[in-house]
Amino acid sequence: MEQEYRYFPEPDLRPLRVCAWADEIVLPELPDARRARFLTQYGCSPIHARTLTGDLRVAEFYEQVAGIDPVLTATWVADTLLGELNYRDMSVGRVSPDWFGELIVLVKEGSVTDKGGVEVLRSLLDQIRESGSCETPGVCVGRLGLRVLERTAETGSDDDPVVKAAREVVAEQPQAVADFAAGKKEAFNFLVGQVMKKTRGRAKPADVNQVLSAILGKEG
Repeated sequence: MEQEYRYFPEPDLRPLRVCAWADEIVLPELPDARRARFLTQYGCSPIHARTLTGDLRVAEFYEQVAGIDPVLTATWVADTLLGELNYRDMSVGRVSPDWFGELIVLVKEGSVTDKGGVEVLRSLLDQIRESGSCETPGVCVGRLGLRVLERTAETGSDDDPVVKAAREVVAEQPQAVADFAAGKKEAFNFLVGQVMKKTRGRAKPADVNQVLSAILGKEG
């Protein structure tokens, strides 16, 4: 065959054998493969997987924090962090996985509500944009007074901060109370929102629902 097509080896070049090192070459993970892996490995929703893998930097950032809670972290990165970064014209590279992970832990363990967590995130991003660094999420929660309100043993007492806030809202919103008594369910959601506003997002929504239901039930 070599003689037929006049293939002649180059005498000055050594034979090149690639088998020994070709197997060691690791090709970069393609976006489609990464998306599929996020679905199976982390349990991400299809929408979150697509968002997280659309930018390699975002995907790598997510994986550094995902060990805390992959689904919760995916929600926070895809639905909250990216939007806040875009609003400030910032890149994910300016966010430390360490402090973002601490924020996820605070939300996961219930030390701060989702609403409070968003407020903390915004404060930290603003600090980074202005000075290049930020305080820790725990310090920020304390400074802003956003730690979750703890229920007291006697839930019917005004010593319970959620009960106190709920009673104040009921007294301040007689029309909404009347609408609820008339069967308008949206009035209850309005009252819940007012209690959350009064507590600056520090009350757990489940606690607010429980307390308001009890108060309105007695009044009815």
